[in-house]
Amino acid sequence: MGFDLYGLDPMVNPDGPPKPDKVQFGEDGFHEYAELQHEFEQANTGVYFRNNVWYWRPLWEYVCFHTPCCTVLTEEDMENGFQNAGHEISEEKSIMMGRFLIDLVNDGSVASYELTRQMELDAQPDETCPICEGSGQRNDKWVQGDCNGCHGKGTRRPFNTNYPFSIENVREFAEFCLMSGGFSIC
Repeated sequence: MGFDLYGLDPMVNPDGPPKPDKVQFGEDGFHEYAELQHEFEQANTGVYFRNNVWYWRPLWEYVCFHTPCCTVLTEEDMENGFQNAGHEISEEKSIMMGRFLIDLVNDGSVASYELTRQMELDAQPDETCPICEGSGQRNDKWVQGDCNGCHGKGTRRPFNTNYPFSIENVREFAEFCLMSGGFSIC
């Protein structure tokens, strides 16, 4: 599962590659169309931004609860940002978010948050594997032998350690916000 953000009125580089017309390629030209669409999106930062669920949730949580963006977003915006149901963020809010985030990247706040968050995650103790209940072994219709959830150890890292956070992801999102003309979260 992923979160696809589409600019509502993105700024388009007039000197960049043109937006491809899906109809002109037909069914046989899907791969060529997809390549040209990717080039168009890369040249026009505000057209499209994507994160898988693992990257999106910590990014949106940071935006909503650890930045001045919480003064811009409504409770509905914050809540619906955790869903990929088409919620729209206005151009005004998007620009303000982008500016806040760029400032936080530039002043070192994002780097500090990333380091503190990672230290907190690293400090969490391993937990008993819920699949094998700590035995390290499975003997069911799916797996015989070492548990595939903990690789036979009986413990594993807490689930929330699977959600990464990075400065680069914040920077890319901020740039998208500034260029998108508002966006929908699908």
